[in-house]
Amino acid sequence: MGQAVGHNPISIIVACHRVVGSNGKLTGFAGGLERKQRLLEIEEPETVKAARLF
Repeated sequence: MGQAVGHNPISIIVACHRVVGSNGKLTGFAGGLERKQRLLEIEEPETVKAARLF
């Protein structure tokens, strides 16, 4: 991994709370799934929130 990072000029970093399962459901998070859900809700754009039915 160290060599890969050294050879790639651009790194892509994804916050671990943004990773979801292949089925779209929340998966394990050291802080707990409730906290993961809350972080995702806080970061959700207003346009997406407005389009939700519930």
